[in-house]
Amino acid sequence: MIHYLRPSFWQAAIKDPLTWLAIAVDFVPVILVFFFGWGAAPLVLLYWAENVIIGVVTFFRIIASSIVGLGKFGSIFGFFLAAFFSVHYGMFCFGHGVFLFSFINLPGAEVGIGPPGPDAFLEMLGAIVTAYPAAVYAMGLIFVFQLIAAVMDYWPSGQQDYVSPQEEMFSPYGRIVLLHVGVFAGAFALLAIGDPAIGVLALILLRMAFSVLGRAWRDRDRGAEGSRA
Repeated sequence: MIHYLRPSFWQAAIKDPLTWLAIAVDFVPVILVFFFGWGAAPLVLLYWAENVIIGVVTFFRIIASSIVGLGKFGSIFGFFLAAFFSVHYGMFCFGHGVFLFSFINLPGAEVGIGPPGPDAFLEMLGAIVTAYPAAVYAMGLIFVFQLIAAVMDYWPSGQQDYVSPQEEMFSPYGRIVLLHVGVFAGAFALLAIGDPAIGVLALILLRMAFSVLGRAWRDRDRGAEGSRA
């Protein structure tokens, strides 16, 4: 925790180009709010879809981390750990999605959520795009960013600090907690002052802060080394 109080910690994150790319992607919801009239509901659904996308990319991150840390036999361990993550995180996201879809009434979209599995996720993602067509572009940008980040973090000549497979596996769960905080913040703003726009802004700012913290966390060891130099 003390890492977060060190200036060198944040200097390392600021020097990481992925931090700025993450911030740029996080500005996309601002465009959707001001130019496409998005409110809290589509924004929360987009962030849920982002959780699903991150889960897919994390599957490959776990395997890549296992290979880097454990050599050629790491791919076997990484595959089994990634498979466990897929089931556990998939159920987690599915339950979260069922909660959101029952809480939010999608205009013009009939969602019959079946048993957990790829078909159910595709159906839910399709319902979001049907109700809010601009979401497909936002999802595409999120996927491209996550893919670029994964490649740069594990490129053989990269300078990123090593993140263990276990750390990779647990890293996405905090985002779901953040999303719940955003939902409650939006509901509180709506009930307390009758202005859902403040809740939307709070959700965007929370999401952006989480992105910066996420990249800073990956650069934490480099930041600590810089402070000792």
